[in-house]
Formats: sequence, C-alpha cells, structure tokens
Amino acid sequence: MIPRKLPPLPPIRDLIRIYGLSADQKFSQNFILDKNVTDTIAQHAKISIKDDLVVEVGPGPGLLTRSILDAGAKRVVVVEKDTRFVPTLEQLAEASDHRLGFILGDALTLNHSEVFKRAASIPNFEQSVSNLDIASNSISPSSELAAEERHWTALDDRHSTIRLLGNLPFGIASPLLIQWLKMMALRQGIFQGDNNVSMTLMFQKEVAERIVAGPNSPHRSRLSIMAQSICDVKMAYKLPAGVFVPKPKVDAAVVHFERRKEPLVPGSLDRLEDVARFYFNKRRKTMGHNTNRMAKAEPRARPILDEWIAEGKWDMSVRTQEVTTEQFCALARKLEQAQLKIPLT
Repeated sequence: MIPRKLPPLPPIRDLIRIYGLSADQKFSQNFILDKNVTDTIAQHAKISIKDDLVVEVGPGPGLLTRSILDAGAKRVVVVEKDTRFVPTLEQLAEASDHRLGFILGDALTLNHSEVFKRAASIPNFEQSVSNLDIASNSISPSSELAAEERHWTALDDRHSTIRLLGNLPFGIASPLLIQWLKMMALRQGIFQGDNNVSMTLMFQKEVAERIVAGPNSPHRSRLSIMAQSICDVKMAYKLPAGVFVPKPKVDAAVVHFERRKEPLVPGSLDRLEDVARFYFNKRRKTMGHNTNRMAKAEPRARPILDEWIAEGKWDMSVRTQEVTTEQFCALARKLEQAQLKIPLT
C-alpha cells in the first residue's frame, strides 16, 4: 500500500513568479528552489509510508512539501503563517490526492490539537501491489480506483510515529526549538502519550553548531545542554547560502533529533534551562567561580552546591563549555528535588 508519487508540477520558480511570491523579510523567508536539496532533507528525516503523520512548519511555496510527499508520506499537515502561499498549497493538496492538509497560523502559538484535527480529516490512500509500477516505484491508478480505495483510518494521537520538519525562519528558530524540547519532555502536544516524534529542522549554521556541540567545543551553549538532555542530535546536512533565494548572509544546516530512550532529566526542562543559562552567561569563567556565584544568588542552594563541590562532581577549574550534559543534568535534578529556582543573573 504505497501512495502514488506526485504528478508533474510547475517548477517552484514559476509559481513564485506567477503568484508574485517574493520573500518577505518580516517572516525571515528564504526559499529553496532545488528539489535535489529538499529531497536530501526528506531523506535525512527518514520519511516512509510507515509514518503515521508528517508535520512541516513553514512550507512557503511548498518544495520541501513536495519532497515529503514523494518520499511516501501518507498524511502531511503543514503550518504556514503567510496567507500568500494558500494557492500553491491548495494546488499541492489536490495534486497529492489530498494527502496534504494545511493550517494557517503561527507555529509558536499553535494549539497542537489543531494538527491532530487536521490530520484526522486526511484520508489514507491505499493501493494494491498489483497496481504498482515496480520500475518507477510509483502508482498510477485511475481516478475511479483511487476514489474506491481511498478511506479514512483513525489517527491514534497517542501511539503514532510522527516526523516534524521545518525550514525554520531564522528569527524564531531557537524559540521554537526550546518550546518543542519542553513539550517533548512533558509529553505535550504532538509529543503526547507514546508518540514517537523525530525532528529534522533547519537552522543558521552557527545555531546548528551550538545544538550539536559536545564538551570542549567553542560552540557549546545552553541549546547544546537542553537538546542533548532529551535527544540524540546529529548534524545531518550543511547548506551553503547560495541554495537560498534571496541569498542570506550565512550558511544553514539541518539537524536531526531523535528522542533518547531515557532522558537525562525526568519531566520539565525548566530547572535545567535555568542552570545552563546561569553558567553559560559567564561561559569564560571557571566552574568554581560560577558555582560560588550561584550560591550567592540563591543562598538556599549553598548546602547542595557545597556537597556538589565536596563530592567532586565536576572539576571546579574547568570552564563552562568543558562540562558534560550529564553533569549539568545531575545538578538540575538536585535543584529540582529541592524545589529551588535559580535567578537569572
């Protein structure tokens, strides 16, 4: 049972010209016009017909969406804030046998229940092996057969395999990632229940480097600690600025996130975020200096920190970027157990 590939479609470049879809800098828009690039991104997302749902944020004119559909996704929901892209998304929905649904809205404020509602209205497309074109790995059924074999299958919104993708607007990429990591930690939104959700997201290259940075890396940051506390992260694909229109001033990179089987911090990431922000605010200072600074900022934490130092939980002479994610998470768990919130200084 394989969804058929998309029929021949007008090049995205032509649709941009026809509909006057110039990139809007207030949305931090930069378009990719080479489908080889978006096909590669879809491959790194590991999309397959076995996935229950693919969610894409910021599809724009829809080239990555085409690659997602061509990769075999049977249900795709895209979230787009810019209403100018409605005509191209409507055309794509029709061309995909309505495997595609879209939501007009802001991903930062979106209620994820809307994603499940929209996904539930998308019919599954099934086709028997006898109608499969083996050579092209695609299906070309008649419209009558397609109508007969299309049906609705309930989407289990708590036990599904979900892929989350996005060529994220650079201006909101980090806030979106933090929001999704926190929701993943608490099993909220599309991450609820036992849903298996992976994320394949595009960032400015320097942001991507911070996300995947390990100990001793100059790129190590709060984002490194938070992302790696709950996900296995990998730099999947680097894109030079020249693949975008208009060409941005910086290169980009795609990062793939897979949830850890055992997150390093149970439940909320708020305390870990406090700890990571506190230490990385003075990243060039030693851990001893920053730990003493924390004890002064929150005197009730001093007994925990004194014990931490006495037990040699980390080398007090090293700098912040040299400490492992596991060590930061261990301190965050201690402070969480004591219900202590670290002030931002």
